[in-house]
Amino acid sequence: MRAGLFLLFLFVASKVVPAGSIDPWGLFRPQKILFMFFALSALQVMGKVLSSFVGHRAGTLMTGFLGGLLSSTATTVRLAKDSHDTEGSQSVRMAALHAAILAMLLQAVVLVGAGSVEALRVVSLHFLILFLITMMMAVILWHRQSRPRGLTTGPEKVLDVWESLKLTVFIVLILAASRGAQTWLGNDGLMVLTFIVSLFEVHGSLISTAQLLAADQVSLAQYEKLVEISLLASFVSKLFLIVTLSSAPFKKRAVVSLMPAVLFLLLHLLGWIHI
Repeated sequence: MRAGLFLLFLFVASKVVPAGSIDPWGLFRPQKILFMFFALSALQVMGKVLSSFVGHRAGTLMTGFLGGLLSSTATTVRLAKDSHDTEGSQSVRMAALHAAILAMLLQAVVLVGAGSVEALRVVSLHFLILFLITMMMAVILWHRQSRPRGLTTGPEKVLDVWESLKLTVFIVLILAASRGAQTWLGNDGLMVLTFIVSLFEVHGSLISTAQLLAADQVSLAQYEKLVEISLLASFVSKLFLIVTLSSAPFKKRAVVSLMPAVLFLLLHLLGWIHI
């Protein structure tokens, strides 16, 4: 009950505080900071509640997908940190990571289609291939799950506020660095700028590029590349978070499992494969 009330307070506060930046450089935005704190805390509570109802493995997978709808970045951070826990299956956590990516891709398709039907037509096959690759990896990892270790029983914290706060600070600092690079580049170098923005704002970047296409500011070929760069940046940010935060066993296998999607985007972007 206390955790639920705290989450409600964070959600309401994230809607009330200013959306704009509070510093002259536009690096720190109270609304985004509070929402990230809310997302990380909600993922903790969601995981505990779902695990208690459907079991640890199914609960982890469901938390991954639902968390991906909320924030795939926050979900990646949560799963990477949880990988240090020796209880449960690391393969299930990796399957949950891919479930979060599936949710992110579904959201992206909806947002692109809502912005421009023409934009969705141009990149629909890209999303379909990424969806199939990610789904296949999630299924493989789910079926390869290691023998589950016993979970600790007894009283357990539903929400560790301090842990969520530390992770929020970590993400906010990365966001600030990305936004600082964006400010430094200005409006030049559209491809580089799109990559930097998409590291943690892939949906916003996809909406912006769809609007550029609708306004005839970019060609169909340029738009296709911008979308590929946005999606590639999203995978790169997840790889960075995994390498930075996760345990060694989780790190190796998770990076390998993300490589097929990354290689597809890279090879198509370089023109080595055509669809």
